[in-house]
Amino acid sequence: MYREKLIGCDVVIWALHSDNRSTTYEASCLRRLLGGTGGTGGTDSAALANKLTFVMTKVDILTPPSWIFALHRDSGVFAPGARLADKLAAKALHYEEVFVRPWAHALVSTTYNPGGFAHRDDRLGYDDYTIRYRGYVSAEVCQNYQRRFPAEAEVFARLRDNHRVLACSALFRFNLAQLMVAVVNKLGPGATARFRRLLGEAEQLADVPVDTMRGLGNFLIWDGARKLLDLSDPSLPPKL
Repeated sequence: MYREKLIGCDVVIWALHSDNRSTTYEASCLRRLLGGTGGTGGTDSAALANKLTFVMTKVDILTPPSWIFALHRDSGVFAPGARLADKLAAKALHYEEVFVRPWAHALVSTTYNPGGFAHRDDRLGYDDYTIRYRGYVSAEVCQNYQRRFPAEAEVFARLRDNHRVLACSALFRFNLAQLMVAVVNKLGPGATARFRRLLGEAEQLADVPVDTMRGLGNFLIWDGARKLLDLSDPSLPPKL
């Protein structure tokens, strides 16, 4: 039933809980959906594999909880601290190895052609509207192409985005803009033109009002003798 429904979708977002310590069950489900080990499900399996976008959800619960709130007037955006950013990157890469790399033979990555792109090889091709890579665009593949063709580094970054696992938090509105861009990219080059205005406003998805931020955690900073900061204190100015 899932396979039939998903094949009819344009894009499939597969949510992976960020605090999950075992991927065995979900990897097994993915193999069943894609037709068994080795991707023996034929063209439908290849089509479905290319619809999938894997998202690591609820990253706000991971520890160490070192999040930065970058304030701008009465709102701001959340970003992970250095240690947490490294942890998110490592965990996302692990999920990529488990859920994306095994289906490399079935994957095709596409992005729009901004004009002037003229590079081909046995996996890379293009026409007036589309640039296409046949296979899995790993971080290594992306970096190798960027070194060879530095002027088109952004093109290869977009091809890479097709196969990255995105770390997201709806609570902190973290990486929601990147998820929107990934979804639109999966819809094809024509969608990029149709959703151009929406994509231009995507960064606003990360904006969190200060009052909302205060409600996401009641942090009390105490130096042993006096209270330095209590985020739940309504008397705090909106700009902190």
